[in-house]
Amino acid sequence: MISEPELVSGPDGPGAGPPPQQVWAEPPWPQPAPGPQPVTPRARRPWLWALGGAALASAVWAGGLYAYDSAGPDLRGYRTDRDPCQVGRFDGLTAAIGPKGPSMNEPLKVDEPALFQWGCSVSLAKGSARYSASVDYSLHRVTDPGPEFEARMADPQISELGDRIGGLAEFAYVGQISGGGVWVRVVDGQAEVSLTVMPEIWDEKKNRYVESPDLDPVALQTYLVEDMRQLMDALRK
Repeated sequence: MISEPELVSGPDGPGAGPPPQQVWAEPPWPQPAPGPQPVTPRARRPWLWALGGAALASAVWAGGLYAYDSAGPDLRGYRTDRDPCQVGRFDGLTAAIGPKGPSMNEPLKVDEPALFQWGCSVSLAKGSARYSASVDYSLHRVTDPGPEFEARMADPQISELGDRIGGLAEFAYVGQISGGGVWVRVVDGQAEVSLTVMPEIWDEKKNRYVESPDLDPVALQTYLVEDMRQLMDALRK
């Protein structure tokens, strides 16, 4: 009698589990290189735009500054070929004191690339009253004279204290000097001009000291302001 074939049982007995499966290993084929990964677009930061705008504004400002430096400051038409004591009529002073005489001395002139200066004096006389009117005219060709002028006017160790007035120039002051003198000083753009009237105490012709009558300093200041206005106009023509 032929018997049934016997089942081979595992260590745990018959029917303990499925038969082991054979696993086949994949051959080491070369794998393709990974391609470029897609880049997610990033939003621009707002401060980068602001920084770019600031840089552009700075470039425009620097270009304007270069153009200003190349062209030089605006001299507003002030000239260097006019004798201030000749073009200044001094109508107010001549009405209050006397006719304008010739120049009292040789003009003092400085003509440099950065600065032009002209100083002169004329006599004003009527009878025994003798006065001198002096003009100092400076044209600053490079620097702004305003801040330095204001500093001088505010410091009594450098200049006589005066009162600031308006309606004449950018900066204008009037004041008095001991001995009866009166002055007006202005800065108009690059031009700095002063006009001073003083009583003469020495008579060159008679070679002796003289005493001129006192004049009202308040009235003289009014005349000086009007004469300065005419002088500024004459230096620009």
